[in-house]
Amino acid sequence: MTSLVHSHPAFEPWSFDRAALVARGRALHPSYRDAQPYPHVVIDGLLGDARSAAIARAFPPPTHPHWKRRDHAEQRRLGQLQRSAFDGVAIELRWLLAELSGMAFLDFLGAIAGRRDLIADPHFTGAGPLATLPGGHLAIHTDFNRDSARHLDRVLTALYYVPTAWDEAWGGELELWDRARTRCEAKISPVRDRLVVMAHGDDTWHGHPSPLACPEGNLRAVVAAYFYAARAAPGDDAHAHGAVWA
Repeated sequence: MTSLVHSHPAFEPWSFDRAALVARGRALHPSYRDAQPYPHVVIDGLLGDARSAAIARAFPPPTHPHWKRRDHAEQRRLGQLQRSAFDGVAIELRWLLAELSGMAFLDFLGAIAGRRDLIADPHFTGAGPLATLPGGHLAIHTDFNRDSARHLDRVLTALYYVPTAWDEAWGGELELWDRARTRCEAKISPVRDRLVVMAHGDDTWHGHPSPLACPEGNLRAVVAAYFYAARAAPGDDAHAHGAVWA
């Protein structure tokens, strides 16, 4: 009989500490809420040096067969590994993707954002591992706003940076722009083990518009996860009930 699981004997499992994360999230909520140009927060040391370094080493190289060029070719960006169900992606990275969809991380994000209705996307539509090659960039933009398959609104973005090395002289800062697109109000360097959590909306302009100055062999490596909420309407729960026993 064909096995339904993959075996990874050398991999050491880990999990987020929900209680510690939620406490940290609650403490970060005021900073997130009051940040400009729109709610966001930067968290360093999410997984620790050793674990983040292992994930960085496991990040798919540009030669991975399932990468696809994203958006415009001149941006030199790679993504869409979810279209092949992350086939050939190392267990270290697949485990992170699973944890980003789990209860502990969802409750952490909820504590940061002050909401209880977040829904993960285990298929990582438009998200997952993303890479920008030397000379690449990402123009200032806002992202898609709706999961049409599940009829959900996108409300939150999490970006976890995992380059094997990063020199801030290489550029690549995530830029957050004001709603009128007149100026950049925040710059966040894509250093390893840094998590950025930011609100999503039609006026949450962001990108890294300047070409990367990193040497060949280096990547601006990030794992993106998008989170959603159902759009409530009056009477939605009017007939909700618990179990009905025979």
